[in-house]
Amino acid sequence: MLRRIRLTLWSLVIVALIGTALVNVVRWYQAQRALEWALELDGRPAPDFTLLDPTGQPVHFASLEGHAFLVTFVYTSCPDTCPLTLRKLVATYHRLPPKIRDQVRIIAISVDPERDTPERVQQYLQANGFEDQIIYLTGDPRALEPVWADFAIAVMRQPQTGGQYEVAHTAVSYVLDGERRIRYLIRDEALDPERLAALVERLVTG
Repeated sequence: MLRRIRLTLWSLVIVALIGTALVNVVRWYQAQRALEWALELDGRPAPDFTLLDPTGQPVHFASLEGHAFLVTFVYTSCPDTCPLTLRKLVATYHRLPPKIRDQVRIIAISVDPERDTPERVQQYLQANGFEDQIIYLTGDPRALEPVWADFAIAVMRQPQTGGQYEVAHTAVSYVLDGERRIRYLIRDEALDPERLAALVERLVTG
């Protein structure tokens, strides 16, 4: 009888240890997923730059007002990833409470200076219903290339048939705080409007 009790107690201990190990594994996995989703950065100040808005007017990044900035890199001829990224950022924007939403700016920076003229950008924003939600900036290569470099965005033209081309580029977005410090980096494929909205709200309310 005593032996049976001891065996039962040992069984319970083993089950408890296994349960604890599983919980730790799950927590470790969740932590890794969190790191994969949004990488916290050192908060260095973002560089200032001047690019063109869809009306062809120069925009100084330092002049934009906001308590948080979502900065991404896209191009209007992108067949898949870029429009999805922009839709996710706009969905994030709409998940924010109205008072928070007024303090957030979505900045899209072109990686295709040849085709992304201000006129084309304006048409693209209007066609997709983004014109009042996204500040889409473009310019010539001399203006854009330093911005790409400052944000560690690699850009490469990939020729297609018929003289066309696509643009391969680093597909990431950044979250900046109100002082334009770069706080988070997120892979575009990992963008989650619900989680990103929660992160932005915490950043704004601080």
